Amino acid sequence: MKTMQEIAAIKEDLSAQYDNIITALQEAKENETPIEEGVFGALFGGVAGATAGPAIMKAVCKVLGVDEKGAFGSLLTSRMVLGALGVHLGWKM
Repeated sequence: MKTMQEIAAIKEDLSAQYDNIITALQEAKENETPIEEGVFGALFGGVAGATAGPAIMKAVCKVLGVDEKGAFGSLLTSRMVLGALGVHLGWKM
């Protein structure tokens, strides 16, 4: 269970990521430059991977019988790993 401080830190991090995406889109619109879909997809994939990924991977760990607190379970539910995976998948799509 997360503490209120951990939840607040996660909320601030996600808010900062969202603000960065919106700022990048606004700058592109003001400069009338086309938006690179790969970059936008990577940004969106990274945010989605970091936010929704751990919940999905916890369910995968339960199905596979992997201990979430173990080394492999921690790797599968890591926000950093899932964010990087989301960026990679978003960039390729």
